[in-house]
Amino acid sequence: MKLLSRSLLVFSVWAASWIMTPAVMAQEENTEEAVDEATALIASLNWIEGPQTVNAGPVATFDVPAGFLFLDAKDTRIFLEATQNPTSGQEYFFRPVDGKWWATFEYTDIGHVKDDEEIDADALIKSMREGQEKDNKERVKKGWPQLLNLGWKQTPFYDPETKRLEWALSFISSGNRKTSVNYETRLLGRQGVTSATLIVAPENLATALPEFKEAVNGYKFVAGQRYSEYKEGDKVAEYGLAALVAGGAAAVLLKSGLLAKYGKLLAVGVLAAFAAIGGFFKRIFQRKDPE
Repeated sequence: MKLLSRSLLVFSVWAASWIMTPAVMAQEENTEEAVDEATALIASLNWIEGPQTVNAGPVATFDVPAGFLFLDAKDTRIFLEATQNPTSGQEYFFRPVDGKWWATFEYTDIGHVKDDEEIDADALIKSMREGQEKDNKERVKKGWPQLLNLGWKQTPFYDPETKRLEWALSFISSGNRKTSVNYETRLLGRQGVTSATLIVAPENLATALPEFKEAVNGYKFVAGQRYSEYKEGDKVAEYGLAALVAGGAAAVLLKSGLLAKYGKLLAVGVLAAFAAIGGFFKRIFQRKDPE
């Protein structure tokens, strides 16, 4: 495996962090120590540099492109926790070295999702905004900034040829009032769904999106796990496309009208907004690398 030098890694961490709204900082007298500890932790991870093919969960592989970085599930969990992002422990992290955006994959074996459902974008956004209120209460308990769902950046779209469901949402943080965009893709497989989430600053979305989509093309279900290989008797998911959108935007749904239909999403374990990376990482780039 190709590993990164510390100087490149430090730049990589800083470049990723400026995209996101900063989380609650450590107390001023402990900030330098927090930066040192975070730098050492992030530097200790097994950063894999493309091009190479890696495992990306139990049913897929991922062709890490040249100029990209990748973390396995164990190191992704450490990275997300260190940067104050929610994690199920099942995500895989990837991003370009230039640091203009980052993303994750996560597979969930919820069963075969039928793709014949119409999506009511207006009803979904209303439900997700209600759900954000409860999610924010949990964020406050953890000392993280609250998030405001600004609405669709792109309304949900499903391509029956590629078996991809895509949408984008804008969020703003109470931390520094900066906006970030989550571009979501769901890749349907035979017995489950893979979430691919892009996190990017709004001004970089136009250039990041084609790069993200091209990178996602390197995610491949192994033989026997493709959507077209569904067989009679396979487990079928208890919800459809609209519920995948609802679950991708909020960690917890309120008991609203849609919850009666989509409530079982709570067991899926999809990631929430990713909009609160640790603000102290911004300072790493400003520190001189001793090496």
